[in-house]
Amino acid sequence: MFFLLILFSVSLVYADRGMIPISHGVSVYEPGQKAILAWNGQEEILILSTDVTSSDETLVLELLPLPSEPEVEPASFGCFEEVQRLIWEEGVNTFMYSTKESARSGSVEIVFNEQIGAHNLTIVKATDANELVDWIKNFLQASKVNETASLGSFESVVKSYMGRGFHYYVLDLITVTPNERSVDPILYRFNSSFLYYPLVITSPVPGETEITLFLLTEEKVEKNYEPMQKMYYTVLGKSPKPIEFVLSKGDLSKIDLRIGELFGEGGAWLTVLNYDGKPSWLTRDLMIAEEALSPAEGVNVEVILPLTLVASFILLGAVCTLAGVICTILIIRPKKEAVKTN
Repeated sequence: MFFLLILFSVSLVYADRGMIPISHGVSVYEPGQKAILAWNGQEEILILSTDVTSSDETLVLELLPLPSEPEVEPASFGCFEEVQRLIWEEGVNTFMYSTKESARSGSVEIVFNEQIGAHNLTIVKATDANELVDWIKNFLQASKVNETASLGSFESVVKSYMGRGFHYYVLDLITVTPNERSVDPILYRFNSSFLYYPLVITSPVPGETEITLFLLTEEKVEKNYEPMQKMYYTVLGKSPKPIEFVLSKGDLSKIDLRIGELFGEGGAWLTVLNYDGKPSWLTRDLMIAEEALSPAEGVNVEVILPLTLVASFILLGAVCTLAGVICTILIIRPKKEAVKTN
């Protein structure tokens, strides 16, 4: 069984958000990030952690656009470990046992500010990209960063998000060193009428990146969503199978209690999407409407009829039976009388 497990080509999750280096002449790269996206049709939970490196030690401002104001709470790497364990477990079941089974008024307003672990988090509501750039400069000066900062190539991306109605931005000020490391995950909880993960915001970042998203939805994600592709279990001698299966409410709670609370007793579908390439190729965000998801397979539909209607059907059946008996008697009696006469 151990030999079979090591054949699965399932990697840890990676994803992206925009990173702006504060020091001039310093390059920042995103080898990857980790993200879990749970959405019940009205509310989304996004658990996000970043793997970053830079050419020299520097402060980095991470920018995350969101469709509505989020609640922000700490999360644990155990979330990703539990998702990974569930994927391995389902893979063993599938191939061994053949079972199916995420400070100023006017156009920029601070709505949240808190230090959570290594994160200095500030959430702003903005309606003008130029004023947001000016606000960021003031924000960095207030954070005792002397260097002059500029959104640079991110400015056009931010304007695009604002043009699409995204007015909430999470600013996360962290220190990045030449040694790659994972940043403690943060949970964002916000209202959304669609499953959402920002991809375009990272397009100005240089280099290569790998993005893998764990989607948790009430109904099944049937297709790929460019540029994302479904990930597959790959075992020697077996046909590849997509990583998609139903997790119970208990399994969801093991990932994170808050995710378990997001879904009903029917649980949720887990689907894994992946992208591997240059951030500059990312031209659209992941946005999946509820109508695009298919009903879960194997769901039994139970039709419950009103009690009065059931009683009517019973009465009608009894009347039909009685009428049939009477008709039979009327048909048989003349025949018996004819036989006696003969």
